[in-house]
Amino acid sequence: MCGGFTLAFMRLNSSHKHLFLLTFLYQLSRILAYIFLGILCGIFGNILAINAKIQSFSFFIIGIFMVILGCALIFRGSLLAFFENNIIIHSLFKFVMQKSMKFKGVKSALMLGFANGFVPCGLVYFFLTDALKRENILESMLIMLIFGISTLPAMLFFARLSQILNEFLKMIFNYMAYIIIIIYGLHISYIGFITFIK
Repeated sequence: MCGGFTLAFMRLNSSHKHLFLLTFLYQLSRILAYIFLGILCGIFGNILAINAKIQSFSFFIIGIFMVILGCALIFRGSLLAFFENNIIIHSLFKFVMQKSMKFKGVKSALMLGFANGFVPCGLVYFFLTDALKRENILESMLIMLIFGISTLPAMLFFARLSQILNEFLKMIFNYMAYIIIIIYGLHISYIGFITFIK
């Protein structure tokens, strides 16, 4: 989904003489949104860590959520559509998009890039849940920062990568990521369950 918004932004600013630098600024703004979400997750994770039983139970729930999310990503059913078509998020993004259409250049890059950070995405959910289980705000922030930076090359060269990678390879990489999400979810649930019953 992020790729589609990146392409829309590039079309909106296609006449800009420094389009690559503008796209880079857009992606940095998106990463800034991830850092902001990481801080929020860190604060909430800190609150959960006050009580060991609550923390263990939250780990169990987070793990189950990740397993469900991984399955939803594989089977692409109505459950995934529920997450990706969240009315509140889409309404907010539509509002920001309409406002940003009045601008071009740097203002457009900053506004749309930051809004892109809140677009529903399975992999973002995965890293947010990982950030949520941390007891340290700095750790949660760093998880989202590293995730954002690791997506930077792919998002900067998204159009070119789409041409190079055929559909079969894309599907293999996607399924590998989804299976890792499920395995990691099972692992977190197991840790939460064992800790809770002790």
